[in-house]
Amino acid sequence: MGREAFSLEGKHVVVVGASSGLGRATALRCAEAGARISACARRQDRLADLVAGLPGGGHGYRLLDVKESEAVAPVFDGFVADRGPIDGLVYSAGVNIIRPLNVLSPAVLDDVYAVNLRGAAFCCKAATANTRAARQGQSLVLISSLAASRPAGPCMVPYAATKAGLHGLVRAMAIEYARLKVRVNAVAPGPILTELWDSAEMTADRKEEICRAALLGAGGADDVAYACIYCLSSASRWVTGSVLAVDGGAGLGA
Repeated sequence: MGREAFSLEGKHVVVVGASSGLGRATALRCAEAGARISACARRQDRLADLVAGLPGGGHGYRLLDVKESEAVAPVFDGFVADRGPIDGLVYSAGVNIIRPLNVLSPAVLDDVYAVNLRGAAFCCKAATANTRAARQGQSLVLISSLAASRPAGPCMVPYAATKAGLHGLVRAMAIEYARLKVRVNAVAPGPILTELWDSAEMTADRKEEICRAALLGAGGADDVAYACIYCLSSASRWVTGSVLAVDGGAGLGA
């Protein structure tokens, strides 16, 4: 295998949370690598703009709020009807609400859990429901975070806990779906300059301090997108149950 091992030519890839940030960049780069993209998120205007600008053809989108678990399967069934069996999934939906534990409400914790962890589980369930694609060997990629193992500071209990939960989900699903040749991995970014980072409830000084902790400096959305392409492609055919750190060395604690 040469460079073609990293190609997504002819593959149908679903990107959840594709309207902005890491999801948008991943959808674009996967399309450049040859994939047909099925994009979903809550914001129709952004999805329509994304799909209109994707290279290649055969792309489309549907609206989905991952907190509504019962809505997930119909959206994925529609993607299969529109574009055929699903070869890859990138789950990039995520929310980060900064709260001290002593004022954390059940509603806030439930909201973060619903998006970051429960939504991921039900999207994976819906993606693997198509056994034809599973027999071809699907690849499921969940966007986690360095915060799962190394929170950037206080007040990150909901975010860090749910991202750590993704790592357990990845390992358990990798075991459960190995018999179907379905691979499951996570990509764990460090400080990435996206809209989610911009909206994080931290001071500018704290954000700068976090970025300085990355030995290679803050990363961009494309750094994560290319890692996802590796996980989706046949180049990673013998990789499952893994968490790939894309953090510029921030996790080393140097």
